[in-house]
Amino acid sequence: MEKLLKSVLRKVTPTEKERARERALAERIIKQIKEAEGKHVDVMLCGSIARDTHLRGDNDLDIFVLFPEKMPKEEFEKEGLRIGKRVFRGLQWEKAFAQHPYIRGNIEGFDVEIVPSYKVSKAELLQSPVDRSPFHNKFLQNKLDEKHKGEIRLLRQFLKGIRAYGADIKASSVPGYVVELLVLRYGNFLETVKAIARWKQGRVIDLQGHYPEKEARKQFGGAPLIVVDPVDKNRNVAAALSLNQFSRIVAASQAFLRKPSERFFFRRKERPWSVSKLRKMLQKKELVAVKLGYPKGALPDIVWGQIQRLARKLETQLALNGFKVVRSEAWTDEKQVIVIVFEVESRILQRSHVKFGPFVTDEENSKAFLQAHRKVIAGPRIEKGRWVIEVPRKYVNIERFLQEFLRREKKVEKQVLRRAINKLCRILQEKDLIELFKQNKLFAVFLSNYLRGEEEFL
Repeated sequence: MEKLLKSVLRKVTPTEKERARERALAERIIKQIKEAEGKHVDVMLCGSIARDTHLRGDNDLDIFVLFPEKMPKEEFEKEGLRIGKRVFRGLQWEKAFAQHPYIRGNIEGFDVEIVPSYKVSKAELLQSPVDRSPFHNKFLQNKLDEKHKGEIRLLRQFLKGIRAYGADIKASSVPGYVVELLVLRYGNFLETVKAIARWKQGRVIDLQGHYPEKEARKQFGGAPLIVVDPVDKNRNVAAALSLNQFSRIVAASQAFLRKPSERFFFRRKERPWSVSKLRKMLQKKELVAVKLGYPKGALPDIVWGQIQRLARKLETQLALNGFKVVRSEAWTDEKQVIVIVFEVESRILQRSHVKFGPFVTDEENSKAFLQAHRKVIAGPRIEKGRWVIEVPRKYVNIERFLQEFLRREKKVEKQVLRRAINKLCRILQEKDLIELFKQNKLFAVFLSNYLRGEEEFL
């Protein structure tokens, strides 16, 4: 185990040359902002690079520009954007949105975010979620020592290796800040993994002892993992973690302890199936997919949230119309195309379906039921004391249902998703899936993994 972890740590720790580049660029940008005219009162580097817990190749610089806490919101946003644009003068940048707009872009190979924040004296006075980041930074810099940093890198890479790292909506996983807090709680990587392997749903981590365990569960509802923010007791910093991803890290930790291997840290290169293998698998399954165009200029996190909501809505409506969904999953290249794949028990349904009514002895409801269903294929009859009828289905073909549902849906959806539905919306049958599989390698990898349906760490 010791030899394995040392080998992994060597591979994921940034070199001194990389660290020097990171520091030099961060210091240059901070100096530029400090010297700029404006109403900002401080500038600071936050995030994993600031704490030296990042992985090799993670070139993200999160630079926070702090403004007086009593500055009006409109002025705060205007000043924040002005300074961000000044940093990227002559370079490509884009406006992004969290609780308020900020500027981000690429400088010398680094993804740089210039984030405006209020400088508040204590966490209780936070005016927006991003105001917490300087407090997170200060808390961790006071708590972490050199040994912790390597252990955090190991845990961060382990979670990346099993596809359970990141707070974005697409990942629904463990944020980097939580990784650091877990290592603080358990001491090192191995003890953290041993603890995770024993976790049950509703596990509470509360470094500052803000709550008794039962009260924490009550405060944060049914979250699978509750990590109380040390600087803001009203926040579960693991709230992004889904039940599936919680279960994945527990299962992967158990598997790793049984048989430690580098494969938990570094996924094998993903290769798509051959077209012939895909055809054979599609003969064994009933698949249908919805293809949408990616809305130009939309931020991935916003798009992912709306895609997942649409997928859940479609799955619910399919079930209500008799199309039983075995499982579904969404994919996008975040540039041109969105695909939501549904595996169903049947794409063609019987023309009629059985509908059960009230018990015959319930005279009032029986009368209402029989009057409401005059157009029947068979019945009414009595089965096990209840009225039973057979009525015609509105939809027997899944493709037709999806086409009509999406035609209605684009009228009520939010702007981003409406643009996606309007753009290249198609229902993909087996032959269409094969064609897209041939054309798009990223989709081919996704569909191969989807059909394989196996956890890589097993």
